Amino acid sequence: MRTWRLFDPQAITSAENMALDEVLLELRGQGKGRNTLRFLQFEPRTALVGFHQSIQEELNIPYCLEHGIDVNRRITGGGALLFDESQIGWEIVCEKTFFEAHLPTEALFRRLCEPVAAALRSMGVDAHFRPRNDIEVAGRKISGTGGTDSEDAFLFQGTLLTDFDVETMLSCLRVPLEKLKTREIESMRERVTCLAWEMGRIPSGEEVKEALARSFEEYFDIRLEAGGLTQEEEALLDERLPYFRSQAWVDMVRPDHERSEAVRAVYKSPAGLIRMTLVVNAAKRILKQIYITGDFLAFPSRALFDLEAALRGKALKPELLSGIVEDFFAAGKIVIHGMGAEDMCKPLSDALNGIAL
Repeated sequence: MRTWRLFDPQAITSAENMALDEVLLELRGQGKGRNTLRFLQFEPRTALVGFHQSIQEELNIPYCLEHGIDVNRRITGGGALLFDESQIGWEIVCEKTFFEAHLPTEALFRRLCEPVAAALRSMGVDAHFRPRNDIEVAGRKISGTGGTDSEDAFLFQGTLLTDFDVETMLSCLRVPLEKLKTREIESMRERVTCLAWEMGRIPSGEEVKEALARSFEEYFDIRLEAGGLTQEEEALLDERLPYFRSQAWVDMVRPDHERSEAVRAVYKSPAGLIRMTLVVNAAKRILKQIYITGDFLAFPSRALFDLEAALRGKALKPELLSGIVEDFFAAGKIVIHGMGAEDMCKPLSDALNGIAL
């Protein structure tokens, strides 16, 4: 049985957390340091963008400044998120040979996420892995994940929602809130969940960390040993930290044309009313987010959320997006009595026509 380091620096700033990510991964990729399970907590709360994102495009900077919310950038990809004081992050920094994997695959993502899902089940929360790389409870996301690599090592990390403040999260992100109706905002609560909602209480950070640590030990057949940074890691952290505090890092991606907008369309089908709200990156011609609501009944209950997930991040090409909807209906992944793919495609097409590109 191999021994890994359990590293828990408690709540630190976003710059310290991001610099630590780079330091631990870089040195492990060079064969230095140790395989590590690290817990992340942020103080103050932080709005984080993915490595390839622009803070101007993704975040409501004036709101963040006014409310004392830090702004920073991850070394991993993915979307923008709010990491408040209640959330707990977990990450694995490990040599690639431990999992005999050099390229990310769904099988590897599943193997990395299963310990977290199992830990939540041990706490009474019926969590499961959802391809490609999420952890869900009855179709609602409770942990999103992402990763990157450096030479012979990789970093894989996730956020675990302990409690969830929908309004603050939306206010931090550059989503035109005035374009989202009350039903769309409420529907976000149906797509995301947290430990407080599932357990009826807010578990302590130590309770969550202990459950995660036990599960990682069992699933990876390892023994975790609490430990701090090596002298080499400390020295490299001191060297890198000023950069991760700098505007040069935070503002690294700054497109010439930054514009996000939301459009909405409504269609009355024989089976019921369909409402669609699209949040798009007009410059990159990408569908950033989509919310589908209405008074129809869809089966299975999670099918609508899966359809939204399949559409997110896709190019703003009507034939591509319509094709995804048609494939969902054709494959029986979603069933709505009296409604076909053409009914769902109608408001989608109307919303796309309303985008100024």
